[in-house]
Amino acid sequence: MSTARKLAEPVLGIVDVDGLLLSADPLLMRLHLRCGGKEGGPLAVPELAALCRLSRRLGMNLSRPVQASDDDCRIEMWVETRLASPDRDQPLSLSIIDWKEYSHDESDKMDPARDRDFDRLEGRGAIRTDAALRIIAQQMPGDAARNFDAIGRSLVDIYDVIPPSAHAKLLEAVAERQPIRNQRVRQKSGAQALFLLQGQPLIDKAGLFAGYRFTATPDDPTEDQAVGDADSKNVSGKLISDSLFGMQLGPALRQPLGKIIANAETISGKLEGPLRGDYVSYAKDIASAGRHLLDLVNDLSDLEAIERPEFTVAGDDIDLVDLAHRAAGLLAVKAADHQIRIELPDEGDKLPASGEFRRSLQILVNLIGNAIRYSPDGSVISLRVSNEQGFARISVTDQGAGIAPEDQERIFDKFERLGRSGDGGSGLGLFISRRLARAMGGSLTVTSEAGQGSTFTLALPERKQS
Repeated sequence: MSTARKLAEPVLGIVDVDGLLLSADPLLMRLHLRCGGKEGGPLAVPELAALCRLSRRLGMNLSRPVQASDDDCRIEMWVETRLASPDRDQPLSLSIIDWKEYSHDESDKMDPARDRDFDRLEGRGAIRTDAALRIIAQQMPGDAARNFDAIGRSLVDIYDVIPPSAHAKLLEAVAERQPIRNQRVRQKSGAQALFLLQGQPLIDKAGLFAGYRFTATPDDPTEDQAVGDADSKNVSGKLISDSLFGMQLGPALRQPLGKIIANAETISGKLEGPLRGDYVSYAKDIASAGRHLLDLVNDLSDLEAIERPEFTVAGDDIDLVDLAHRAAGLLAVKAADHQIRIELPDEGDKLPASGEFRRSLQILVNLIGNAIRYSPDGSVISLRVSNEQGFARISVTDQGAGIAPEDQERIFDKFERLGRSGDGGSGLGLFISRRLARAMGGSLTVTSEAGQGSTFTLALPERKQS
């Protein structure tokens, strides 16, 4: 039987340049001793020791899954290494943020290595990168797996993007944390194999971008021209370059707005030295206005995307409890500014659903953000999960002024703000969120009474746990 230990705090350890385990929290020390190690001796867990050596050799921090085993069980961990300084002679820190134990009988039935073997038989590969697009794990099919060591190198240093014009779009997608669909690449050395990449951005428990997980499928080189043509047109034959926000104004506006926001926040934070109070206030207003404009650009880009006939969403396996914690983490500072407390489902609970990870997170961030915007300071926002009639549901309940019955459908209309002004909203968030929910086979509804707060509920198709 498996044991998933919910780690309230990471399990920590320190390893010196000679591989000696200088210190370790009890859980790691127990594993070290069970693998034949001794206190103050060399780290006796081979997989962790190898990860430490790789981190030192590359001179970079790594984050990846690790499997270890002793006489009693197999253990799956998610491990992060941290170099104390660029000097490789300094101690290295280990941080284990996930820990699952399986009996050997159970392990034989569900060993992930078997899944990787099936992937290789079917010609699929996998690539995991960090936030800087450096490869931290790679398992490629055929000869591509043996030609070179890609760990620690940038994805774009290892693979050419096809067609070359797609290179900027790939980097733009990474910068905006967008999924990457059907991107063709060619291995630069060795077999120079062609692959079709499907990439999903990864968000860590703190709500921060953590890199990409790619699947790689061998591709047919005879389709180069077809892909080049498809790259410039959508399925209805319209030139994508004609797209107003998606390919033209959106990217053109995001970069200068990002610089304006960053510079204004630098000024308001007095990072360059003392500043008069009124100028600090001006800088904060500039940053706030910049963020509002950037949100509007993003909303218009999303609006344009969802109204295209060919718009589709991915059917990822997601967990609504996990998404609730991630969305709340992204808005924790904003809530704290208003002394608003966000009540969340128990982090140990699970509610599997089917829907695109990024889009589902986008909907929850919008719902929680609206709840914060329209709730009184010092109030409580509650997130609750349930499943009913084949749907997984998550609701966001606030203690705001509520919505009159006659307005409860109007708020989902395009550009509808119920007469409000000056609150920073665009009137597009709920319209986009409902369209996204429906595209994923679900729904977005509201129940409310004037003066009694509001409850918005996202329902997505339930995914049965195996």
